[in-house]
Amino acid sequence: MILFLCWLAFTVIYINRTAWSVVAVSASHSLGLSVGQLGIFATAMSIGYVVTNIPGGIFADWIGGRTAVGISLVAAGILTCVFGTVTNLALGITVQVLIGLVSGADAASFTKLLSRWFPLRERGTAFGLYITSTAVGGVIANATIPGLMARLNWNGVYYILGVLSIAIGVLCWVLLRNKPPREVVPMPELATSRGDRLNVAMMLKNRNLLSLSAAGLGMQWGTLGFLAWGNSLMVKAIGLSTGRAALVMVIVSTTAIGVKPLVGFLSDRIRGTRKTHLMILSGYFVVILIVFGLQHSYTALLALAPLLGLGVYGYTVLTNSTVPQYTDPRYVGSGFGFANTSWQLGGVFAPIAVGAVFSATGSLLLALSVLAVGPLLGVLLLLPIREQPKPATT
Repeated sequence: MILFLCWLAFTVIYINRTAWSVVAVSASHSLGLSVGQLGIFATAMSIGYVVTNIPGGIFADWIGGRTAVGISLVAAGILTCVFGTVTNLALGITVQVLIGLVSGADAASFTKLLSRWFPLRERGTAFGLYITSTAVGGVIANATIPGLMARLNWNGVYYILGVLSIAIGVLCWVLLRNKPPREVVPMPELATSRGDRLNVAMMLKNRNLLSLSAAGLGMQWGTLGFLAWGNSLMVKAIGLSTGRAALVMVIVSTTAIGVKPLVGFLSDRIRGTRKTHLMILSGYFVVILIVFGLQHSYTALLALAPLLGLGVYGYTVLTNSTVPQYTDPRYVGSGFGFANTSWQLGGVFAPIAVGAVFSATGSLLLALSVLAVGPLLGVLLLLPIREQPKPATT
């Protein structure tokens, strides 16, 4: 039940986050937006979200994941309804920043809850299932919102999404529990001085958490940069039609629904450390980006799309599920907020770097090589981590 509720709530969150990309063209007419302004609301929400990742994690540790999720979803739902009433750009930006600000605790809360209910030996599988919500949310949004717009216009879509968020927030507050009847025993490596109070210095002294945060930034550099530029690169560099490029991207993204649970399941059962598993997946990401960049035919790109999907999404299960392993059990929310702040910066800077290189060279290979630098650094940044290997399970 805990896993299902976390999955359901995060699915609804990602439906909301994907909604603007679906309604943008239609909404732009009523709001008077130019083509260049279509992405500004998504950027505004991201800014608010990044700013409150660490405070949101601290908030989740302070009041508990259950209450933090309830407050976050209900507040975001109310603001989503308000967004459906906006009539100008300035108000829309303000509301989206506020949605981002109140959403800073959601992912940290889910991570805290799952780490309390699932022991280390089951955590990869649990997180693998939970994190499929990001892909499922995108699929549902693209499949249902166009039909809703035909009946309700874009404003009505946001009213429905807002009410849905409020309902799921209330449901989570009623049914979620912060911890199981019998506590999951923390691994010995998590032990810290119990007299410590949480502060930023604590996190900065945690070598494993710092390394994971920095390495995850490199990996997200590759993922978020590719998702931002993948379609345009294939159209501009190879000459694919918009529809063909979109199909390649759909295959890459839908692969995540199967890849994430599989990676989590195998990570729980294959001997070795999570550090080792992450290094392998990050190294694979480097290779598949370069191989993909060498292709010039549509058939080859289609064939490689599922393999690229493994690189783009496979590691995310382990970065998310490993944060609780490297953090004091009392401060998992704060630790995740700290790490996620670093990871999200990859999406801020990678698209700028890729755009600059591609504008100068017009080369798909060079553009993807810029992205490959991120996971390559990720492999190196994981080296300082010190972690005890776990036995294989059957």
